[in-house]
Amino acid sequence: MYRVILKFVDLGIILFHKIRLRSLNLSELGENVQIFPGFQFGHTENLKIESNVVIGEKAFINAHGGVKIKSGTITGPEIMIFSVNHIYERSETIPFSNDLVLKAVTIGHNCWIGGRVFITPGVEIGDGCVVAGGSVLTKSFPPLSVIGGNPARLIKGRNPSDYKSMLEKNEYCEFIKGNVYIQ
Repeated sequence: MYRVILKFVDLGIILFHKIRLRSLNLSELGENVQIFPGFQFGHTENLKIESNVVIGEKAFINAHGGVKIKSGTITGPEIMIFSVNHIYERSETIPFSNDLVLKAVTIGHNCWIGGRVFITPGVEIGDGCVVAGGSVLTKSFPPLSVIGGNPARLIKGRNPSDYKSMLEKNEYCEFIKGNVYIQ
């Protein structure tokens, strides 16, 4: 009985956050998008989230320069994505210039981004990449990369034929299907 009540309360929390998400006027919001509680998004008019995406708890995304998260991507909690930076070199003001550098961030299809990953402006993550928790991405990576570290580096590649087989089956994990709730 307690378990059923807990799921009902959790579903209420998720519904509240989905309503909040719809009110943010994202540039694009696909179907079956799950955003867990505690998220903070800036410049949502430049944020595109395709279908079948799960974003973990306490995510922070500043989409000033544009952020696109493609379908099938799952993130862990407390990720940070920035598409804007300050200029500190040749600045006439301290500690940095009043001007901003805007660089879009793109996360490919079917990526798994671990918890507490930090993605800097201009980074592109290819389809099917896996990013280890706690990584700091300062550069782009090709499809099917397994990435980790600070600064992040290529650890290895995923098997292309296995990935192709998974795509053909079109079978998503339970997180994307929406069968996993906050516990």
